[in-house]
Amino acid sequence: MNTITANILPDHLQRKISAGFDEILCGQQNSAVVVAVSGGSDSLALLLLIKDYLEKHFPACQLIAVTVDHQLRAESADEAQAVAALCKQLGISHQILCWSGDKPSSGLASAARNARYDLLVQAAQQAQAFIILTGHTADDQVETYLMRREREGALTGLVGEGRGLAAMAGQTLLHNHVMLCRPLLSVWREELRDVLRARNIRWVDDPSNDNQAYERPRIRKQAKMMDKVALLAAAQQVGVQRCADNQRVAALLGNETGAMWLQAGDSLFLPSGWSAQDDAIAPLALSYLLAAIGGQVFLPAIKDCVSLNDWLTEPLAAGKQRRTLHHCVIEKSRQGNVIRRERRNLPAITLQKGEQILWDGRYEIRNEGTEPVTIAALSEKQLFAYFRAQGFETGRGDHKAFDRAALLSAPAIFRDGVVIGLPALSDIVPQAPFATVERTLACFDRVLSGYDFVVAAAVKALLTMPFNHNYR
Repeated sequence: MNTITANILPDHLQRKISAGFDEILCGQQNSAVVVAVSGGSDSLALLLLIKDYLEKHFPACQLIAVTVDHQLRAESADEAQAVAALCKQLGISHQILCWSGDKPSSGLASAARNARYDLLVQAAQQAQAFIILTGHTADDQVETYLMRREREGALTGLVGEGRGLAAMAGQTLLHNHVMLCRPLLSVWREELRDVLRARNIRWVDDPSNDNQAYERPRIRKQAKMMDKVALLAAAQQVGVQRCADNQRVAALLGNETGAMWLQAGDSLFLPSGWSAQDDAIAPLALSYLLAAIGGQVFLPAIKDCVSLNDWLTEPLAAGKQRRTLHHCVIEKSRQGNVIRRERRNLPAITLQKGEQILWDGRYEIRNEGTEPVTIAALSEKQLFAYFRAQGFETGRGDHKAFDRAALLSAPAIFRDGVVIGLPALSDIVPQAPFATVERTLACFDRVLSGYDFVVAAAVKALLTMPFNHNYR
């Protein structure tokens, strides 16, 4: 890498770049910012541009460059060292983090992305930084839009369908703590390469970017033959629509909060006619609720939720009717509708002293005691015995307090085969003093797209359990 020379950006590019940084950083009090730098053109240009921006607007803010070595190619270590050398020349703090251990034989791209996010969050938290910057460009947006359009196939016009076509959001919340920001989504890759050329900076081209065996290189080749400006505008329009749809979902769930209630054990009661305010958006609202209650990362298909919503609005002949979808049971009765976690594929996991696990995608549980405990769902016999031990005559109680069937899919704490806690009843029954339990939402709490901030807040308001602040 050669000597860096000063460069003045063209006015139109300066405006786009400044606007991207202003949106993220203006009005914030950041003592440190982390920037992900791979050695490719996009991230190297980001590093130079954010350095210039911080020196001008936030001179007290520390810039920390982080290179994640996925250890998937023999030359990746040398590339990381080249970034380190450039950062030393620029006077920028730099660290290399490695994704070590065995790599999956399938889903490698997704696993590598998750590992990269985890390592970047780790670096940010150590530096007490709340923002991570990445160099995703307008080209990445177009490619992502085309890939998702190809996967989606023909759309039928259902509300919420094709929401993934919005591509990447400008901001994404990671692990509920750190904001990953993409300030260059309106800037084209070639514009960034011009910045590097003007400063006599060389970059590395990952050979996998040209490997037609992978999806993105194939799409990138197609995109060169297409109107990328029009494709970018189409992706942005879908993003606007996704935000608008989510606003409607949040309004529906928020206005009905008084009529909906959460019963212990993750059982959500929805009164009959709950969707009348906006029946067209109800299937999308159901998809979020099902993913959250079922402990799933991804939403169910909208067409399945449309069918479910139609079924819920049909007159009930007699008794109760049930359906299952997305690891949930949906029960329909004259009193209303209940969504609860289905009683299958529930894990039994032993926790040693100090260990913490994510149980069923729904609960973060930590053993702070000195003895091992097992986290598992109760059988009906065990639940009945637990009720008797607590002085309950039946499992019915106040129907607004808990749902017996839902408690059978909730985590219980065992020690030496004996039930010592049922956290879902922590507001009614004293619990074991050495476990901490926090309700999590798999669809939001690890990676939350900026498009979904408003709907995540609405769903969390409905599904916050009384022991979410570490029951003791």
